[in-house]
Amino acid sequence: MSRVKSNSDSRRLFTANFRMLLTAADWTQMEAAAQLGISQGSVSDFSSGNRVPSLKGIESIAYRLGMPAEAFTSKPIKLDQMRKLLSGSRTPRVAERRAVYCTIRPYDPWFRSLKQRWHRSSGSHDEIRIAVRVLFGNESRKVVDWLNGK
Repeated sequence: MSRVKSNSDSRRLFTANFRMLLTAADWTQMEAAAQLGISQGSVSDFSSGNRVPSLKGIESIAYRLGMPAEAFTSKPIKLDQMRKLLSGSRTPRVAERRAVYCTIRPYDPWFRSLKQRWHRSSGSHDEIRIAVRVLFGNESRKVVDWLNGK
């Protein structure tokens, strides 16, 4: 019989794994914010357990690190395991490349699935625009133009 994790268990698990990420990467809160594309306040809230990002937020953080989102939510990760995840063959972080990533690698499966979702459902355009804004910041307009085929 499987046990469903309670909300507080999920919160504790994410918080512990997020703290482990900061320790393994040896990042300050400001460095983590820059690398993950979130505010320093969010990093502080996530590491203290005051707040947990949405599933999409977790996916965005994991994507920037080149690791699966389940790494933060499935089980506690030890320091050596987190270091292996961070040092593995990962894709460049979006924060390192911004729009260059989009123009150089439009064949990336993530971008293809994003474009397919964009064309399938016009109702999700606002949701996709928010995700693109989080991932690409000032360059988000170029990504939206690419999604529209411009």
